[in-house]
Amino acid sequence: MLLYANLQLAALKQELEESKQSMLESEKKLKFKEETAAAAMAARDAAEKSLKLADLRSSRLRDRVEELTHQLEDIENREDSKGQNRPRYVCWPWQWLGMDFVGFQQRPATQQEASNEMELSEPLL
Repeated sequence: MLLYANLQLAALKQELEESKQSMLESEKKLKFKEETAAAAMAARDAAEKSLKLADLRSSRLRDRVEELTHQLEDIENREDSKGQNRPRYVCWPWQWLGMDFVGFQQRPATQQEASNEMELSEPLL
């Protein structure tokens, strides 16, 4: 009978040890889940803050584009009212090479300009 009690006691100790191990593993898993949830919430909060900042920046840039567009329209309207219909941008090498582009009235080339054009068009040796 003592032997039977010792066997039961040993079995109960083994079962208790296994239960302790299972409980420790469960606690570790729970702690990991809590940490993961906390990290996910922090990431969500950071993403929301980032989106708010991006929206704010986008709104400011949109306002600035509208402001610049209005300024450009005002300038174009003033130029049109003056009767100045000239090209807005000129690509400088074409003018120096004597080439014509849309909206540009080419002036007659002087002797010096003509010689410069020939120098530019000759291959380098």
